[in-house]
Amino acid sequence: MRIFSILGARDESRPIGFLRRYNILPFTAMILILAGLSAHNYFSQKRVLLRQLQTDNTNLVHSFSAALSRFEEIREAVNLQVLVRNISLGLDIFEFRYLDRDGVIVNSMFEEEIGRRFDRPGFRDMLEKPDKLGGFYTDNRDMTPVLAITYPVYSEDELVGIIDLAVDISDLNYMDEELRKTALRHMQRDVRNLLKSISSSVTTSLDVYTTLDYHRFLRSFTDSSSSIQRISIVNQEGVVELSSDPLRAGNRVQIGDAPAGFKGEFAYENGQPVYRITFPLPGMEHGGHQHVLLMRVDAREYAENNSALLMTALATTLAGILFAVLIAYSIYRVNLESMTQERDRLEREVEARTEEIKRLSNTDPLTGLSSRRYLEEQMAVEFKRAVRYNHSLSLLMVDLDHFKKINDTLGHLAGDRVLSEVGRRLAKAVRETDFIGRYGGEEFVVILPETTASDATQLAEKMRELIAERPVFFEGRPIDVTASIGVAELTSSMTNYEEVFKGADRALYISKEGGRNRITCFNPARAKRPA
Repeated sequence: MRIFSILGARDESRPIGFLRRYNILPFTAMILILAGLSAHNYFSQKRVLLRQLQTDNTNLVHSFSAALSRFEEIREAVNLQVLVRNISLGLDIFEFRYLDRDGVIVNSMFEEEIGRRFDRPGFRDMLEKPDKLGGFYTDNRDMTPVLAITYPVYSEDELVGIIDLAVDISDLNYMDEELRKTALRHMQRDVRNLLKSISSSVTTSLDVYTTLDYHRFLRSFTDSSSSIQRISIVNQEGVVELSSDPLRAGNRVQIGDAPAGFKGEFAYENGQPVYRITFPLPGMEHGGHQHVLLMRVDAREYAENNSALLMTALATTLAGILFAVLIAYSIYRVNLESMTQERDRLEREVEARTEEIKRLSNTDPLTGLSSRRYLEEQMAVEFKRAVRYNHSLSLLMVDLDHFKKINDTLGHLAGDRVLSEVGRRLAKAVRETDFIGRYGGEEFVVILPETTASDATQLAEKMRELIAERPVFFEGRPIDVTASIGVAELTSSMTNYEEVFKGADRALYISKEGGRNRITCFNPARAKRPA
């Protein structure tokens, strides 16, 4: 309509005659303009779709990369922790390592040697004749006399690994010969019992480790997505090491130069539209060299949208300017709504994941209480609120007495049990409006909004009694636990929340110095006196 008005503006008294006389030119111009607009609209929308496709798959690749990293962390943790956790503190372990059946070090007390071949005099002969494994021998390692053994680990009558264990026997050198022989026999018995226990744990660990299979992980990730068709991980020589399709493992593919970042390409394979992605995986540990991710994603939706755009462009060219404008506008609205919905979905996913990460970072994994960072954030908020509205604010700092002795005598597992139980008892004593968390080590902090020092001291006494009233049991053994508590209340002289922490810490120090298992309330006037 705009074009007609412009063409007829020169002589409004003869618009019909003008159009009849020059109808070829304006209609030709309209067709060319429409074709240009339609083509421009088509290619613009195609770029939008391609960018959207790239954005979606970039997020998909990053999700996969994060999942792969987490998978490798879990896989490594399962394999290493089960072995180390079974080491007995009753023996002076000098060296401990676990080898596969080919003699490659899988786990070790010395991280730098993991992945190397174990090379000790006579070990190659033992590998060739496994019946020689399992015997004790004395050796010198790092100028230290040790009792050593290479112990075979079997699973279903098949050799699956070897434990190399060396125990420091320096103290035996000061014994007479008969006593030394007796001590060696007892030590050999203890070591063999320990190895039997470790061997059982190793086979269990291997079963779990085997289930955490890369191929199975890739298949599961592929099956969890409706758009991913195949995932392959290729080494720097172009050989497929891992794939969601096991038949492709070992094949060679052309990847060109290793990509520096995300690279996507739309193509047709066997007549089907796909989006091929290459992405570097510098942090992947499998095989000890660099890897590239190859991911093939179903691009039928993109191809269908692209075909729809092309047909729409042709239809608008033939139908007329008004019809073309309406169709183009409709397509624009449809695509805009689709992009908006997809963006909203991604934003919701990011928000949900961010909230989950925030929740994990705000929680102490051992006690389930708030973490130190979360406590300091909440203390800063409560400090500002108390100052603004002139409200009371108190803080308790709880420290377990002689906790180091528990760790040193009973072990860190007993210490963890004590911390977990004390955290549970403290949580029972606080109100819904209070904040409690583990501040570090054996120290807990309780933030008490709208609470004076007097009320805080009463609550501290309740907590002290809850901690001391009954022992904590670990493996059937009672552990008596007491706590010293420092109380501090916000005063007008305090300019930041750190001063409240310092006051509670000073009061806690006084409780410790005064004999422990007691409560001290911080006195600002006394704290300002010169020493």
